[in-house]
Parts: sequence; C-alpha cells; structure tokens
Amino acid sequence: MIEVKNLVKEFEDKQVLKGISTVFKSATTNLIIGKSGAGKTVLLKSLIGLVTPTSGEILFDGEDLVKAPLERMRELRGRKIGMIFQDPMTSLNPTIKVGKQIMEGILIHKKVTREEAKQKAVEMLRKVGIPKPEERFHQYPHEFSGGMRQRAVIAIALSCEPDLLICDEPTTALDVTIQAQILDLINELKKELNIAVILITHDLGVVAETADRVVVMYAGEKLEEAPVRELFKNPKHPYTWGLLKSLPRLDMKIGEKLASIPGTPPDLLNPPVGDPFAARSEYAMKIDYERKPPLIDLGNGHFVKSWLYVKGAPKIKSPFESEEENKGTEGK
Repeated sequence: MIEVKNLVKEFEDKQVLKGISTVFKSATTNLIIGKSGAGKTVLLKSLIGLVTPTSGEILFDGEDLVKAPLERMRELRGRKIGMIFQDPMTSLNPTIKVGKQIMEGILIHKKVTREEAKQKAVEMLRKVGIPKPEERFHQYPHEFSGGMRQRAVIAIALSCEPDLLICDEPTTALDVTIQAQILDLINELKKELNIAVILITHDLGVVAETADRVVVMYAGEKLEEAPVRELFKNPKHPYTWGLLKSLPRLDMKIGEKLASIPGTPPDLLNPPVGDPFAARSEYAMKIDYERKPPLIDLGNGHFVKSWLYVKGAPKIKSPFESEEENKGTEGK
C-alpha cells in the first residue's frame, strides 16, 4: 500500500501539485485522469523519486519516500516499484537485445546467476504473452511490433516482482485493440502478483472495465475520487461531468457532435484564488471565485472538492441523474 499525504510540488513560481492526498491499496487498479497539465505525471514521478516534492509525505509500507536518500530510491525502483512509461520505443535501448534489458534489472536487484536471470527473462516474456520467447530474447526492439514492445516493457517492470506498478499512459501509441489487450494483461498480472497498479490515461472508455478506483485531477488538484462504477454512474464534480459527457456513446445520432468543455485551463503562474474549474463551469457560484472548496466525504469512498455539496448550497441537477432518481428524491 502507498499513501500520499498533502503532496505539494513547485517548479520556480509554478505550483503543479497542490496538497494531493490519496491511498493506493494492494491488488487494486487506481486510475488517475485529467487533461494535459493536470499534474498526473508529476505525481507519478514523485512516487518513484524522479521528482522531489516541495512538501508532503509518500508512505510506502510505512516508509516516507520523500525523505528517502537517492541510494534507497534506487533500491526500491525496479525491486519494489515498477514503472511503465508512455512510449516503449524510447523506454527500450535500441542497441541492446530485449532479453538482456530484462536481465539487467534482475541482476541488479536479485542475487542470481546470469543463467538464472536469463531463464527469468524468458519466463517474463512468456508471461506477458510474447510468442516464442526463447527466440524473442535475442532480438532488438526494432524487431518487435508496437504492442510487443509495450509487453516487453511490462516484462521489465515486473521482472523483480514489485509491490507497486506505475503506468504512465501505457497505451498512448497503440491502436484500440492492442490497448485493450495491454490493459487486460496488466489487470491479470495485478491479480496474479497481488500488486497495486496506478494508471494514468486520457482515455476513460478503454480503462473503465479494468480500474477499481478513479482520481480526477485538474490544475494540480484532486477534484473527485470514487470507486470506478460509482464515478461513472454518479459523478459529482462539474469537471467530471464534462469529461464523461465528452465520451462517445452508443446511442448517439448520426451527425451528433461530442460535448466539449468551454474555455481553457487556468494559468499556473497566476492561479485562481478559488475553485480552479470555476471559470469553465456553468454551475459556478460567487464563492467558487473567492475561496477554495473543501473536500467533502459523500460516503462509500466517494470524495468531491466542490461548494455544491456544502450545507446550504443551491441544489443542482446532475446531467447524469436519471428521471427515476429525481422522482425518488422528490418523494422523500
């Protein structure tokens, strides 16, 4: 388990993480969503020590990684924490055979012979679904297809059997069919190895079936967090409404346009005083421009950062609220 407490990161005059707090439990897939610039990648790089937070805590099995020295982070990366980056072609060394790249992490973190490391590397290639792993072991990255390269990167990340797997948009450069295969593979390995998975993506539709919890980020803040089914069925923040409304639907009519969120993200060099999404929200109130909203616990693991759910706030009908739910609420 890894727990993030009030994490803040500043780059010169720009605050890109603003008090992020959340928990990622073992044997769960945790989805972090938000548009570019939300702070998702900075958060993940903070978890593995590639970015040093300005303040806050990252507790990994009780150990604060923010205070951990560089040598300790090198021990944890690969052995306890695996990472899958966006583009497998830039993650793999084009001049070294794939098998040797898998062996490298095993030899560094495990007390094994080169022959044992080779056997483990072949086993990992087989486990991630690469055909003829003994032959593929001796091939270079350019001899692999895009989907196979990403499978090889997953094999590297899991070769030392880590407790946490971090995936930074692992399906970005792949077609939809391969995307689904890669996500299914990650989900299967999560269950088999009992690991926690943190997944960043822009594509909500592809990951909806694989995730357990969702964290919605915007302008460096956590705006909403909930179990995945709860978030899709009953989203609460206007930004989450906008994200879900922009997804293609099976019942769309010919010529119907996808919904879009008006406006542009706030300037992080001159951030808004209140809710960072207020200027783009049709539901914004005066207080949204004046003060930061509190994080409200709605129950069942559902949290939202919005003035709309403070006692005394005007009742707003969610665009995802069904007529039946409305009638049931009115009758109470």
